[in-house]
Amino acid sequence: MRDSGIYECQVNTEPKMSLPFRLNVVEAKATILGSADLHVREGSSVTFICKVNQGPHDLNTVFWYKDGNLLQPIENNQFQRITVQNAWKDSLTSQLHINRVNWSDSGKYSCVPTIAQPADTNLYVITGEHPAAMYHGNRNSSATISSELDIFTALTVLILSKLR
Repeated sequence: MRDSGIYECQVNTEPKMSLPFRLNVVEAKATILGSADLHVREGSSVTFICKVNQGPHDLNTVFWYKDGNLLQPIENNQFQRITVQNAWKDSLTSQLHINRVNWSDSGKYSCVPTIAQPADTNLYVITGEHPAAMYHGNRNSSATISSELDIFTALTVLILSKLR
């Protein structure tokens, strides 16, 4: 990016001829679509989609890592639990698909292109029927209901005592 700027092409003739042009250097980087943290239930499937929008995609390769260890799935094999599918269109797209996730699949997943900055996301596999980590409601809702019941009970007792 520090090479961005105005350059000039000169032809050594009489009279001298030159043509200035602007060079914009854009850093290629990977992006994993979706949330940085993904919570899924054990036994479900998950697909990570990594896009690289800059760079010569025909020369690029994407490697997937879990917790810093290279994953070596077989590309497009329907019998593998973990597969990778790469496509080159308007951008380089790599999909990492994991069938039947289990607790050991939890961790940091990184999409690492050969000629671009990497991207990562975290996978949390939740076991059990009602996992607390997947609950996103009001944490104080039970305290609020309890307080409302206490007030209701107190008012009911007060009204009944006045009626007697």
